[in-house]
Amino acid sequence: MTSSDVTDAVRGFGDPNVIRVTDPSQLADLSREWLDLAARVPGTSYFQTPDWVLSWWETVGRKPFTELVTWRNSSGSLDGLMFLSRMRQRLHPRLGPAWPLWTATGSGGGMADHVGWPIVAERRDEAVRYLIRHTRGSTLFLQDLDPDTGVPLVPPGARRVIRNPCPRVALAPDESLSPDLRRARSHLRRYEKKADGAGISFRWVRNAEMDDRFLDRLFELHTLRMGEKGISSTFPSTRDLQRRLIARGTAGRGPIAFAAEKDRRIVGVLYFLRWGDTIAFYQSGWQPELAKLSLGRLLFNGAIREATADGLRTLDLLRGNEEYKYRLGGVDRWDESWIIPGGGTGQLLKMFLPVYRFATRKVWTRPTPDVA
Repeated sequence: MTSSDVTDAVRGFGDPNVIRVTDPSQLADLSREWLDLAARVPGTSYFQTPDWVLSWWETVGRKPFTELVTWRNSSGSLDGLMFLSRMRQRLHPRLGPAWPLWTATGSGGGMADHVGWPIVAERRDEAVRYLIRHTRGSTLFLQDLDPDTGVPLVPPGARRVIRNPCPRVALAPDESLSPDLRRARSHLRRYEKKADGAGISFRWVRNAEMDDRFLDRLFELHTLRMGEKGISSTFPSTRDLQRRLIARGTAGRGPIAFAAEKDRRIVGVLYFLRWGDTIAFYQSGWQPELAKLSLGRLLFNGAIREATADGLRTLDLLRGNEEYKYRLGGVDRWDESWIIPGGGTGQLLKMFLPVYRFATRKVWTRPTPDVA
């Protein structure tokens, strides 16, 4: 990190430092502290880690003006980190125009859920005051905020635009499941026998195994499945983002997949993002002709069973209220988007807000399969 990348804003103990992001490779030391802090703060998500934020900045975000704001305690340890980007962005991926605004880096366009910042509870008031001061005179749009690590940092006077359900499944051994879920899993045994008879096996694809051939197959299967359902998806266009997530990942965090294979070739896959004791279901795909084997259900059932055995405690199904999420035992947890219109376009933006609220009454969902 060079002196030109850092604005030393220290006026006394507790005031933040502001770091302008220009080259993520120079942030290696801070990234390690960032990961440690995110693991220490309860309720953080993978979308709040440097793996996601810096990978997004390099690819999908196209390197917007971005600042990392850090708070440290008297011993010099990191107590809080806020990432903010100044850019032009739509308030909804399908609705224009794009507005000049400040936002949390890594959010927007249906990319991230559970947006927020790893900041210890004792520093949150300071962080809110900084956010108000730093973005005054501009529009501040905070999308898909986590209820624990994002919403508590919304400044006073903000307006909530939308709430999105993000169902979660508490992972537990079979004997602890409800009778309905035990029956549902028992029902799948005959499909497991059919899959076994067809020569299909299941396994985890670890981060270290993911290369361009794996991504090619993942995107191919995803496109086949979405094409059969008549749904368009932008997921294949995120290859560079996925490459960086994989490169930054480890055995304990980042991309991991549960795959179905036949003749040593992947024929179905669920793509997850792992953080702590949680796996977040991000995307999927499989050969359409295998739907008769209930391959989607078998993939989820196998992933849940093996994740539970590995000590994971939560399956996060992310944004959307598709029926299959509740059949898996999902319980809603709500992300929220908030806005403070400001600056030269603020008054015009206020006029558009009712239109956005009306257009987003139907929850926007990342294209995912029906696993019926």
